[in-house]
Amino acid sequence: MHKALIIIKEALKRKRLKALLVTNIKNIRYLSGFTGSTALLLITQKRDFFITDFRYKEQSLREVRGFEIIIPKGKPLTVVKKILKGLDIKKIGFEVTAPYSLYASLKKELKPVPTEHLVEKAREIKEQGEIKLIKEAVFRAERAFQQIKPRIRKGVTERSIALRLEEAIKRLGSKRLPFDIIVASGENSALPHAGVTNRRLRAGDLVVIDWGAEADGYFSDMTRTFLLKGPDTEKKIKIYNIVLKANKRALKEAKPAMPAKELDARARDIIKEAGYGEFFGHGTGHGVGLDIHEAPRISFLSKDVLKEGMVFTIEPGIYLSGIGGVRIEDMVYLTSKGARVLTSLPKDLEILG
Repeated sequence: MHKALIIIKEALKRKRLKALLVTNIKNIRYLSGFTGSTALLLITQKRDFFITDFRYKEQSLREVRGFEIIIPKGKPLTVVKKILKGLDIKKIGFEVTAPYSLYASLKKELKPVPTEHLVEKAREIKEQGEIKLIKEAVFRAERAFQQIKPRIRKGVTERSIALRLEEAIKRLGSKRLPFDIIVASGENSALPHAGVTNRRLRAGDLVVIDWGAEADGYFSDMTRTFLLKGPDTEKKIKIYNIVLKANKRALKEAKPAMPAKELDARARDIIKEAGYGEFFGHGTGHGVGLDIHEAPRISFLSKDVLKEGMVFTIEPGIYLSGIGGVRIEDMVYLTSKGARVLTSLPKDLEILG
């Protein structure tokens, strides 16, 4: 049995629930191994069911492990209700992210109870197979970037760089991007989640590039910032080095049992003390795995506690309107001894011609 199933069933006991209906497709993949797009999982204390339609019959037989596979002729929810009736279960947990229509259907015959983060809590701790895939996603992202880095020069458009980077990532085996690539230059770099434009890179620009890759469903996420040779770069160099210092401090001081908001403070305090606290408006990091944003949240509002086996980003930044922005993002795997950095691209400021 998948370790996560044991954790989930213990949580169900504490909540006095005899079953859980899983609808989040990433959670379904995590628990069963199914890589398709349509399925349900029904988890009970004694038996576990995987339910999909005829389109995925062969795929589920190849991929799904640890579940009884059911391919109904009718509606999947009808089968769920029939199974629960046979097991004499009325009170069932369901994921809060499920559509209202599912809740409404369940409510007609059962006592559905919303649950939150039952599977996601188990997903926080990565197993070695997951770490291997995340490392491969990091490798693909970094290798692709090295291939297109010479394009970061004056006169080239943000869009051109992003398109070349996407192509390189996919050539290296990624089936999809975890998110739209960010290439933000000049004044655009002051926008933390800038969209790619046709703006051409100019002398003196800060250029923020945020990208990732995929390996068998697992993602990577990283950011590097560059400076193009030109006038009025003193302040840009200054804020770069402040962000770099904040990044390095968080990487050095991350450890198990630390509240995530404390790690956020370790990075944030560096930026505050330098006088730029109001220009760092997002969290210091987030978990990465099957989703590009998952637990833990490294922010001043977070209630998460860091645990050995977590994978997350460290990405402090400073964003100055009219001048530009800097963000430096690494991915780490938390061990008993601290953060093991998974990303390897250089971080000292590179001034490109």
